[in-house]
Amino acid sequence: MKLPGCSAQRFSTKAFENMKRLRLLQLSGAQLDGDFKYLSRNLRWLCWSGFPLECIPANFYQRNLVSIELQNSNVKLVWKEMQVLVLCNFSNFTSYYHLLIFMRKLNISILAEDGEAENSQS
Repeated sequence: MKLPGCSAQRFSTKAFENMKRLRLLQLSGAQLDGDFKYLSRNLRWLCWSGFPLECIPANFYQRNLVSIELQNSNVKLVWKEMQVLVLCNFSNFTSYYHLLIFMRKLNISILAEDGEAENSQS
């Protein structure tokens, strides 16, 4: 769904309720009203130019997302609540040091094998 950015359109999140296999979603100049739990749990790529919210809703299932692009958005805080982020592919990081710098910017903690959190700030 790609709409002109100058005239924001509003849609209900319920419109996505039966799109269980939706994997790619591109929105531009749109606002979704309602519960974000209706968006597909299979979503892999989300590109939403002009994302209108100040944070990503807690009930938006993100575990399968590979890419999220929120150009020209109003995001000030990514999540209000703590989220679990599983990083499996570290190939874009040339060293462990660069990974730690990235994590520090996002205020992410490393969960060690024993379940104890190691803050990336240290």
